[in-house]
Amino acid sequence: MIPKIIHYVWLGKKEKPDLVKRCIASWRKFLPDYEIIEWNEDNWDITKNQFALENYQAGKYAYTSDVIRLDVLYHQGGIYLDSDVEVFRSFDSLLAKKAFWGMMYDDSLGTAVIGAEKGNAFLGYLLKLYSGYTRTMLIEGRLSNTNNGIISYAMLDYYPEFSFVNSKREQLLSDGTFVFPKEYFEFPTYNKKINYSEHLFTKTWGTKSQKKVVKMVKILLGILLGKVFYGKIRSSRGAKRYVSHLKYEHERDQMRKGESTK
Repeated sequence: MIPKIIHYVWLGKKEKPDLVKRCIASWRKFLPDYEIIEWNEDNWDITKNQFALENYQAGKYAYTSDVIRLDVLYHQGGIYLDSDVEVFRSFDSLLAKKAFWGMMYDDSLGTAVIGAEKGNAFLGYLLKLYSGYTRTMLIEGRLSNTNNGIISYAMLDYYPEFSFVNSKREQLLSDGTFVFPKEYFEFPTYNKKINYSEHLFTKTWGTKSQKKVVKMVKILLGILLGKVFYGKIRSSRGAKRYVSHLKYEHERDQMRKGESTK
């Protein structure tokens, strides 16, 4: 059973923008009986992971957050939310699952909403991977520049049955983990029965100018095109960045097919 704990990360000790405050208010509204824990440099030991430490020292807090979310979920269980995730309905119906993830695009795993029981084996596997990463590897291009890429590849390796080809429907994996389509947690949809939340993609860790431009553009296009239709455009454009995941999946399956015929 996934405990009623919401984890989020806020590093750098800056004031939270209004949009983040709005998102957190939505958690309190729809998840009133959940404990909400903010993780930061005061209550999580930045030095416990080299990748987290090096990126924190470089001011690249998003990469530090990538490690923190995995660590706190593994050791405590609960649901991790990015600070720019707006919630629309209770997560209670998901708590009986051993773990759940959602797609960000049809060819990439989302990491803005993750739920898991304490001690989840896949989270442990990811933490072991991250224990071997460094910022130099990131800078030199030996790692994907997003945790979506890193974890998408890891899930393909860890779960032989996981497939991006099947990303438009729910996937139940061998250990009881569910992977949901992108409309569950990331993008708006007309089907409100499945739309638990929306990831607003506000570039929380970006510069002030980046965040201001992103916010203005999204507001204008959302008004002009409608949230759902604009979401479909964003999703289609975003998926183009991760086509390598489909190629990797194909190569994985071909390799396993060849091994099975030996």
